[in-house]
Amino acid sequence: MKRRSLSALRLTSALRAPRKVPRGAAGGPGDGAADTTAAPDASGAAVERLRAENAWLRRALAGRPVIDQARGILMATAECTAEQAWYILRQTSQHANRKVREVAGEVVADATGTVPPGPVRTHLREAVRRHRAARREAS
Repeated sequence: MKRRSLSALRLTSALRAPRKVPRGAAGGPGDGAADTTAAPDASGAAVERLRAENAWLRRALAGRPVIDQARGILMATAECTAEQAWYILRQTSQHANRKVREVAGEVVADATGTVPPGPVRTHLREAVRRHRAARREAS
């Protein structure tokens, strides 16, 4: 027999259990509806949670190409690995208090001729300088 967690069992049983609908209400007996059971509240919350997660994943996927381009630019200009370029982007994001995809967009814009805003430019230069200093010390 397959082992399942307690929360999975609760959700499964909540999805199977019919909910009583008052007589005369939409979907209740006497309104001509074929099915007299309505979806339980637990499944509605689960559906909303899944919709929110889906929206979050779509936003994450939309920002991914820009982040990858910025990593490539940093790898070429700062002579670093993909992991180090990610670290530089993340560090700049944290110090400038901006999202990683925003910082990445500004790195890409800078490579195409548009200058990023002052705080991002300053923090990005500092992160690259720290990376180069660490590389020199390791050599």
